[in-house]
Amino acid sequence: MIIFSSIKEFIDSNIKVESFVPTMGNLHEGHLSLIEEAKEKSNKLCVSIYVNENQFTDKEDYNNYPVTLDHDISKLQLKNIDYLLIPKKEDIEKYSVAFNPQLEPKELTSDLCGKYRPGHFLAVMDIIHRFFQIIRPENIILGQKDFQQIQSIRKLVEICKYDINIITSPTIRNKSGLALSSRNALLSDEDKTFACDIYKSLLSAKDQYNNNVSLNEIVNNTKEFFNESNVELEYFSIRDLKTLQPGNDSDLIALIAGFIGKVRLIDNIIIKSD
Repeated sequence: MIIFSSIKEFIDSNIKVESFVPTMGNLHEGHLSLIEEAKEKSNKLCVSIYVNENQFTDKEDYNNYPVTLDHDISKLQLKNIDYLLIPKKEDIEKYSVAFNPQLEPKELTSDLCGKYRPGHFLAVMDIIHRFFQIIRPENIILGQKDFQQIQSIRKLVEICKYDINIITSPTIRNKSGLALSSRNALLSDEDKTFACDIYKSLLSAKDQYNNNVSLNEIVNNTKEFFNESNVELEYFSIRDLKTLQPGNDSDLIALIAGFIGKVRLIDNIIIKSD
């Protein structure tokens, strides 16, 4: 594994990257599953570790984000990846051009998580746009847990006409169903047990849909469920799988966000798809 902390050195090395896995570090089995997916589909894999401050609407959330660089490097060495890029903010800005905010697809980025995290998805599109210019990958590998992020990056590829494939990998969960997340490190064992209500509610929504319960009733039932939960529900919604606009009779996905204390968790489940 070759580690680059200098973008100039990375560019000057004239590296050909087939697959790119962007991360903010604090790597867990979810991240490692993306790497396995990438290795199955291609050679020449590049992983980045960069905590993008612009994605955080809450400064305290950014300051509390777990940083475990030495452990991350050890895990990536065991996976035998080709390249690891650990860039600095000023380096990224020097060697790339920002995404034009006038092109932001606000019908997507200002809804769901974007409604509660203004500017988040624009920041995601900007940093991925910059990484695409620097790394020039053939593929990007993304986890399905961050589904709205995936759709935002799809829009980025469409808007900027990038010839880059987006490959999605299933959400990795613990034995209780909790989606793996770097923020789980901020939860106590008791909190992790409480947080399992998030996945339980998604499974229930899918089961209700399969039993012909209306979408509005599913949403209301889910809100009632969280009235008795230790999870503070931020939102629950059922949307069109392809556009993330309000659900109809096409393929559908249920998306949710909630809090355990100050820790925000997200998840989703496809409830109808051909």
